[in-house]
Amino acid sequence: MPTLDAAFALGSQLAVLGWLSLILLPRWRGVSELLAGTAIPATLSLGYFVLIAVYWHEAKGGFSSLDAVATLFDSKPLLLAGWLHYLAFDLFLGNWILRRAQEEAIPHWQNVPVLLATFLFGPIGYLAFLILRASIRTSRNDRIARLQAHLPAWLRALELDPRLTAAGLAMLALMLPTALAYAIDQRLFQDTSVWTKPLKFEASLVLYFLTLALALPLTSKAFQASRLGRYAFWGVVVPGFLEVAYIGWRASRAEASHYNVATWLDATLYGAMGIGAVMITLGSGVLAYGLARRDATPLAPALRWSLVIGFALTCILGLVSGAALSGNGSHFVGTVPAGHATLPLFGWSLAIGDLRVAHFLGLHALQIIPAFGLLVWLVTHQPRLGTAAVGLFSAAYAAVTMMALVAALNARPLFGLS
Repeated sequence: MPTLDAAFALGSQLAVLGWLSLILLPRWRGVSELLAGTAIPATLSLGYFVLIAVYWHEAKGGFSSLDAVATLFDSKPLLLAGWLHYLAFDLFLGNWILRRAQEEAIPHWQNVPVLLATFLFGPIGYLAFLILRASIRTSRNDRIARLQAHLPAWLRALELDPRLTAAGLAMLALMLPTALAYAIDQRLFQDTSVWTKPLKFEASLVLYFLTLALALPLTSKAFQASRLGRYAFWGVVVPGFLEVAYIGWRASRAEASHYNVATWLDATLYGAMGIGAVMITLGSGVLAYGLARRDATPLAPALRWSLVIGFALTCILGLVSGAALSGNGSHFVGTVPAGHATLPLFGWSLAIGDLRVAHFLGLHALQIIPAFGLLVWLVTHQPRLGTAAVGLFSAAYAAVTMMALVAALNARPLFGLS
C-alpha cells in the first residue's frame, strides 16, 4: 500500500504529465485531450474519492469558517485529498482553456503563458485567459469600430488600430486587480505602497498603447505590413506585458524591480527588463519614421510634423533619460534627506536631483507635442505659421527636458531653478 507521501508524489507527477501534454502536444492525435481532459483528472478524482471515503469520518473542522477549514486540513490524509482536488480541477480547467483557445484560433504560443499561469495559480490563469480571449475578439471582430459608431462625431472620425487598442484595454483590465491589491495590502517599499509602481506602469502603458493605436492607422498600408510596421505592435506589446508581469511579481514580494542586482539572477532579470524598456521606447521611433514617409496619410503640416517630432523625441529623449537612470543606479542624485519633500502624485523629489522628471517629459512628448499641434491647427489653419509654432514648441520642449536632466545629474531638484 503506498504511503501518503508516495501518493502525493505520484499525483503531482501525473498532473505534470498532463500539463506537459497541453503545452507540448496541443493537437497531437488527441493525446492531450485524453490525458489532460479525461484520464489524469479521472485518476486524481478517484484518489480523492478513496481518501474522502476512508478518512472523512474522522475529520475535525469543516467549511463553516476559515479556522474550521484550517482545522480540517490538520489531517494529513484530508490535506492530500485537497491537493488532489486542486490538481484535478486545475488540469481540467487547463484542458478547457486550451480547447476554447483552439476554437477561437488563438495562436498556441500566445496561450502557453496562460496555461503556465493556470498550472501555478489556477484562477489567475483563468482570468488571464478571459483577458486574452477578449483582446483577440476585440482585435478581430471590428468591435472597436462598432464602439466608435456610438461616440461623438469627431471621435468617430478617428481610426484606431484594433490590436493596439485591444492591448491597451487588456492592460487597463490588469489595473483592476492591481488597484485591489493596492487597497488591501498595507506593506510599504521605500515609504510607498508596494503596488504603486506596477499601477503606475500599467497606467503609463495603457496611455502608450492607445496613443500608438491612434497613430499607426495614419501610416501607409505598406508600412504597416512591413517588418517595422509589425514591430510597432509585437515589439512594443509583448515586452510591455512582460515588464508589467515582472514588476508585479517583484511588488508581490516587496522587492525592488529596478536596480535589483543582488544576485546573478536578479541582475539578469533586471538586464532583461532594460532590454524590454528599450524595445518599447523604440516603438515610438519606428512610428515616427512611418508617419514621416511620403505614403503616410495626408495631414495638415502642423499636425503631421507634431506627430513626427513628438514620436521621435519620445524615442530619443526616452532612451537618453533611461540610460541616465540605468547608469546612475538610482532615481535620485545626491544624498536623500530623511522625510524629504516630494511633488504630490508624481513623487518627484523637491530636495535633490530626480532623473524621473526628464524621463517623464521625454516619454510623454508623443502626447504633448501632437496635442499642441492639434491646438495650433484648430486655431490658425495656416500651414507655415502652424509648422513654425510646432517647431518652436518642440525645440523648447526638448530644451526643458534636457534642462531637467542636467539639473538632476547635478543633484538639483526639478529644473534646477530653486
